Amino acid sequence: MNEYPEAPKEKRQRVSEPPKLHHGLYNQGNTCYLNSVLQVLFMTTEIHDRLDRVSEQETDKELRNIFTRLKQRECTTEAMTRVLEIKDVHRQCDAAESLRMILRKVSPKISEVFLGQLKYTTKCSQGHTINEETNPFWILPLSLKHSSERNYSVEEIFKSETISKETFEGNNKVFCDRCQTETTGNSECVMAEAPQILVLLLKRFTFDLNSRSHIKSDCCVDVPRELQIKDRKYKLYAMVNHMGSLRSGHYTATVLSNVDRAWYEFDDVRVKLQNSLSARVQSLLESERGDEGTTE
Repeated sequence: MNEYPEAPKEKRQRVSEPPKLHHGLYNQGNTCYLNSVLQVLFMTTEIHDRLDRVSEQETDKELRNIFTRLKQRECTTEAMTRVLEIKDVHRQCDAAESLRMILRKVSPKISEVFLGQLKYTTKCSQGHTINEETNPFWILPLSLKHSSERNYSVEEIFKSETISKETFEGNNKVFCDRCQTETTGNSECVMAEAPQILVLLLKRFTFDLNSRSHIKSDCCVDVPRELQIKDRKYKLYAMVNHMGSLRSGHYTATVLSNVDRAWYEFDDVRVKLQNSLSARVQSLLESERGDEGTTE
């Protein structure tokens, strides 16, 4: 038997994958609402310098820890849910309420980036001012209750100074001291002071008296890349999306990367590049940024 020399083994070339630009967060059970908010805050560069300073706030420290890990790899949020006192990670919660929870627990120098002021004025049918007050806000709710079935424009809301109106009539009349009687009245809300980071909450759920249940509006929402409010110009950089009903569903975040200026969808641990921005938006975050923050 002739012996043939063994053919040399082909050298296998290792093909290294390009490093990831962004990383996801592990879902503890039903914490997609928290993951979405944390990814948005990670891309909110306006708060990073404020986190880098020495802080005794435990929430500040944990945000800084998560941001540091997200620059390198996927990570968990167990420490954050402990800090926020979230007892049941399998319970579906609201993303907007999760953001409020975080802003209540971080140091004021961080939460003030999101702080604005709303002025409410109530007048009677004769034009007499009944009540006037100014209240702070972190999140500005926009009701879709009276929108058409097809379309809702965020830009149209801010073309006038009045953000919302309410009429008091029938069994809900107001008492006017100058008229000395109950009368019909109107209440208007205007933005007295705009925040540096504007958070808009699209209220898709309304309570229907006939069915005695909450109904979700599926109307399309036109979201501008830039939004002018008085002398301020905001640029869209993040959206939190909700799919499902009031009692159950799933949250994702669509965020403009501050690394390559591309849009990414963050779905818990999964991260993918977005070619379009069509989504079931629940919350919008817009920042007052310079030219480097444009989406074009």
